[in-house]
Amino acid sequence: MKSYSPEQLDLVRKSGEILSKTLALLESKVAVGISTLELNDIAEAFILKNDAVPSFKNYNGYTFAICTSVNEESIHGMPRKEKLLKEGDIVSVDVGVRYKGFCTDAARTFAVGKISADAQKLVDITRQCFFEAIRGLKANSKVGDIGARIEDYVRANSDFSIIDNYFGHGVGERVHEEPLIPNYRPAKTAKKVIKDVGRVRLPLHSVIAIEPMINAGGKEVKVCPDKWTVVTVDGKLAAHYENTLIIKEDGVEVVTETNA
Repeated sequence: MKSYSPEQLDLVRKSGEILSKTLALLESKVAVGISTLELNDIAEAFILKNDAVPSFKNYNGYTFAICTSVNEESIHGMPRKEKLLKEGDIVSVDVGVRYKGFCTDAARTFAVGKISADAQKLVDITRQCFFEAIRGLKANSKVGDIGARIEDYVRANSDFSIIDNYFGHGVGERVHEEPLIPNYRPAKTAKKVIKDVGRVRLPLHSVIAIEPMINAGGKEVKVCPDKWTVVTVDGKLAAHYENTLIIKEDGVEVVTETNA
């Protein structure tokens, strides 16, 4: 796992600043009747205007700048001209930015107009999972501590489920770097690779993206025929919250969340 130099970390910070502003712009544009493709175009234009590029575009064949996942769409939703947001929807927007060779990654779930109390609880719990995950996190912390804190918070505060086959990750010079970061206690799984990653310690000045992905119903998800969009099997709502952060000696620096 990489540690980055002070000069490289400054580029990560600038990338994160652009991404944070992109998300704030998108939040202001989310409204009844807007299409998810229009949100994509707004984001791409803003990122390019800021001398950066959308790091998701052309990544493994993905053709859009952002992911837009509505309601039961958990992650990787493809923007579509015909997908118009409706009153009461929730939309998860996942954005990647590359600035002078350095990537950041973040996601938010936004309400469209007035949403149900249950939907709001899902959005709020998912967001708070991130902040629980970084509590006490610092250089030499174990990756497994992140998922353990998320799992404990979800179990104590809801009957929601944690998606267990998609993960947070390292980030920096590439969109996805080592290690995988599970959103649950890795020691509980039968998969050796996940157990092993739980014991990995985070180096000083490493960069990671923590991204709780929480379902209102069961944890099971499936990939749609478009080969990208991931939806809940039971059709219930899903939410996503993600930030990129720098691991420091005495804590973390969140570079994609201005209010963190």
